[in-house]
Amino acid sequence: MGITTLVIRLIIIVHVTIITFTIAQPTIIRCCHGSTIANNKLYVGGGATGPVGNGIFTDDFFSLDLTVPFSTSSPFNMPYEEHAKVPVKDDPKGSAIYGYSLELNAWSEITPNGAKMPVESTTKISGVTDSSLNTIYIFDNSIMYVFDVLNNFFVISANLAPYQVNYYAAVMLNTGEIAYICGGNDKNNIPMEQILLFNTKLSSWYIKNAQVANGVIPSPRKGHTASIAPDGRIFVYGGYDGSATGSSPTFAVLEYINGEFAWSTPQLFNQSYPFRIYHTSHVFDNYLIIAFGRNLTDNRLNTIDMIDISNRDNYKVVTNFVPPGYVPPAPSPSPPPPPPPRPPPTPSPSPSPTPSPTPSPSPSPSPTPSPSPSPTPTPSPSPSPSPSSKRYRYRDDIPSNPGVERIERI
Repeated sequence: MGITTLVIRLIIIVHVTIITFTIAQPTIIRCCHGSTIANNKLYVGGGATGPVGNGIFTDDFFSLDLTVPFSTSSPFNMPYEEHAKVPVKDDPKGSAIYGYSLELNAWSEITPNGAKMPVESTTKISGVTDSSLNTIYIFDNSIMYVFDVLNNFFVISANLAPYQVNYYAAVMLNTGEIAYICGGNDKNNIPMEQILLFNTKLSSWYIKNAQVANGVIPSPRKGHTASIAPDGRIFVYGGYDGSATGSSPTFAVLEYINGEFAWSTPQLFNQSYPFRIYHTSHVFDNYLIIAFGRNLTDNRLNTIDMIDISNRDNYKVVTNFVPPGYVPPAPSPSPPPPPPPRPPPTPSPSPSPTPSPTPSPSPSPSPTPSPSPSPTPTPSPSPSPSPSSKRYRYRDDIPSNPGVERIERI
């Protein structure tokens, strides 16, 4: 693999646009890969895959979009994008520099002028970039190689480091110095209190001993990472002592204040986190993002972990990433609920016709029976009066006055 993955960390930062398409997640576990952050994306490429001891190099190259929220607990839903494949040399000891154009989505081999570049695995050496000067510093054993990106020229610093060291972690300080943190050589691991510094302005080397601010001096390690935050805190993660033992603690913080280094070993809160070696890590906003690598049982990983570093008194392992300044889109207004079904109209009762009162039949007037004329009684013939009899009649036409006789003799 040589220096192929090294350039993913370094050269990529000089371009500004990219053509991408989305994939669900990286399909291959990996360690010993390269990565960098540019244009709010975490780019990852290359690395060793497959079983440890029988691994192969992969040529895939992809990015993670850091402008949208995601959860590391749902890797299939993380916003990965795939890009052009990484060129891979057939010779595992071959050396090459490849530049990637974000604008063209294509790789090209870079053939530097000047000194011959080092031939070494990126698990043993790494580069540090001074983006303001477009310069890459590659430290191998005790030699510093300096690559001028704009002029495509390699030079070797005239001054050698005080001792040979590989498997280190390195960061560029805001003082223009490069800090090399621990690591080792073929015989020994270097104590973590010894910080090896390279002054890029003077091309000079020196050593500073770190003190303890809180906790303990971390144990020696290799295969670890170091990432620096804008406020100068350096976060060291993972690593092992070269045997089957992981270094302790897994997470440590180194600060460089007024020219002095001080270690602190804070406790990580919340959920547990996996031990890693040969991974990569980067500070982005309030997060330390730790990508891929392998564990001590030789299992390579395809996962990402994050530590919330916003509070130096409360470092937390988190699974949910929220970009800086992210404002969730306003939820689309819910459509108004459909009107409830209208009940079928209740028919207005037709006014019952007021029944015409059935006229009580007027009793048919019983015909007044014509009075049967009383038969005029046939007057019985008055007997002829006897000559001797006297007849009288009552006179009612005579007013009744006392003393007046109302009987008249007929």
